[in-house]
Amino acid sequence: MGCRGPRADTVATVKARTVAICVCIALIGAIAAGLVANALMGDDATSKTATSGLDLSEQPHPDQALKTTLLTVDGKKTTLKAQLSEKPMVINLWAQSCAPCVKELPLLEQASKTNAGIDFLGVDAQDQQLDKAKAMAAKAGMTYPWVRDPRGDFFYAVRAAALPTTLAVNPKGQILASHTGAFKSQAQLQGWIEDYLGSGTGGATPP
Repeated sequence: MGCRGPRADTVATVKARTVAICVCIALIGAIAAGLVANALMGDDATSKTATSGLDLSEQPHPDQALKTTLLTVDGKKTTLKAQLSEKPMVINLWAQSCAPCVKELPLLEQASKTNAGIDFLGVDAQDQQLDKAKAMAAKAGMTYPWVRDPRGDFFYAVRAAALPTTLAVNPKGQILASHTGAFKSQAQLQGWIEDYLGSGTGGATPP
């Protein structure tokens, strides 16, 4: 009574194979679904970062950036909050030892002249050589104000990754966009400014 005949063995084998095939199909389907979901999520994350110009998971705390101590060229303490006005602002972090910064500064100087509705501020970051920084600013013909961040406190407060870094800031000091690396042309810089701060040719402040 405890033994099975050949037919029973055959039926059991077929059932086992059927179950195994179903399990494999289910696993393949789950893997495929996971890959599709990851791809879609990756595309969405990339799109959001490109649209905002800022890694949303790494936004700097606004109060920290506003209150971080900076130094004027003559050594007086100041902050970003003290430098703000009713206009939006372009902030450029640079250093006299940074070759791309040297090439980019004339572009920012020209942009400051053609965007009357926007303030410009330079930040000499992680630089202890004030004389060389002054010489670089003079050579670039910089007419807009610049301040010093010798220890890099402001650099880290705004989550900068490298020099040069350019920030688009609203009148409240909130960072709307961050661009790492030098702009390659006047048109590229102007396009970036208009994307985040408006044309800047008049006194109107973008929302």
